[in-house]
Amino acid sequence: MRKLILFFILVFCITESNGQSEVLYIPVTINSPLFIKNKKSELQIGAKINNYGLYYNFAGQLKRKILIFSIQHNSGNIKFDPFNFNKYFEPGQATHLIQSYPSKMFYCELGLGYDINLKKQKLSILFGIGQQFQKNNTRYFFQVDWGNETRLLNAGVSLRGNYSLVNNTRFATLEPAVQGKLKIWKLRIVTQLGYSIALKKGHDYAKPILSMGLDFIL
Repeated sequence: MRKLILFFILVFCITESNGQSEVLYIPVTINSPLFIKNKKSELQIGAKINNYGLYYNFAGQLKRKILIFSIQHNSGNIKFDPFNFNKYFEPGQATHLIQSYPSKMFYCELGLGYDINLKKQKLSILFGIGQQFQKNNTRYFFQVDWGNETRLLNAGVSLRGNYSLVNNTRFATLEPAVQGKLKIWKLRIVTQLGYSIALKKGHDYAKPILSMGLDFIL
């Protein structure tokens, strides 16, 4: 089953990777799986929508080792912005390196991680690489997830640092996010709010990312 899932993910990634060029860095939902504490193995698949497009995620844990794979996709016609985040205007917005509005795009990322065993809370460390195919923009990321769970809720915060090359400009982003998962059998109703904050002189701004969707525990 695991090999079959990975096979279809890779096929989908390859067949969708040819598209029109994108000029700027596009924020994506942070893949923060927040696995069930004290469980030796777990597989998750999910689908979500955010104010930049559709997002698909896979995450697996075996003992303390973690694998995550994600896809962000927009055909150019997908719009989801209940709080009008994409309508906010900031002075100098034309010079920003982070995309302000949704557009046609395709992005994949792969990450590895390790779960640190705490007595009550959950803590994971992840690192990986992502590729925004249209413009050939590559980003490297390091991520820390912290969370806790109750019988009905799995919640936590994530902090991710990204390093990317966009339009021949190297810059970093800091991306904090807070996430809640409502447990219903093997389903998780997920809501996540995060920000992509540019860390470059003259580019001190932030772009919000709201995501909502479902995860399923295999």
